Amino acid sequence: MSPVIDNERFRRLLRSYPIRAVALLYNEYHRSLRSISFGLTHDIEASKDIVQETFYHVWKNSERLSDFHERSIENYLVKVVRYKSITYFKQSIQLNIDNLKFLNGHPTSLMVQPFEQKIIEAEIIADIRKAIESFPKRQRECFLMQVDRGLTIDQIARELGITSKAVEKNLTSVKKKIRKFLKSRL
Repeated sequence: MSPVIDNERFRRLLRSYPIRAVALLYNEYHRSLRSISFGLTHDIEASKDIVQETFYHVWKNSERLSDFHERSIENYLVKVVRYKSITYFKQSIQLNIDNLKFLNGHPTSLMVQPFEQKIIEAEIIADIRKAIESFPKRQRECFLMQVDRGLTIDQIARELGITSKAVEKNLTSVKKKIRKFLKSRL
C-alpha cells in the first residue's frame, strides 16, 4: 500500500467529519486491508469482518486518532488489521486444538458451555469422528498417532517405516480435510 492520503489533512478531517473521513479511508484502503487480513487468516468472511471492525474502531476512536502523530493513518490501519487477523487466526487454531482434545477425551473449557451448545458440539464431534474414519488408512494412522499419542513426525515415520516427508504429507492432507469439514459445518 502506498501513502495516498495526506496524514495531517486527514486527521483534521477526522476531527471535523469523522464519518466522511472513515468513508474516505474505506474507499481507499478496504481492498488492500482485506488482502492483508486474508493472507493471515485464510478466511474471506473473517477478513471482511476484520476490516469492517477496523474502520468501526477508527470511527469510534476518531477524537483520539485525530491528534497529530508522525506515523500515517495507513500505517495504523495496517497494524490494527494485522493484530486483529493474527488474533483471529490464533483463536481459530485454539478452537481446533480444543476440539481435538475434546475428541480425545481431554477436559477443556468447551465442557462448561450451556447444555444446548454441548449437544451441538457432540453432534459435530461425532461427524468429525466419522470423517476421520473415512480417511485413507495411512492418513488416519499418522493423524491419530500425532493427536492421541503425541508422537513427533520423526517418531511416526520410524514406527510406520515411512519417510518423514510422507508423514508430513499425510498430516497436511488430514488437517486440510478437517479444516474444510469444520468450515462446512460452522
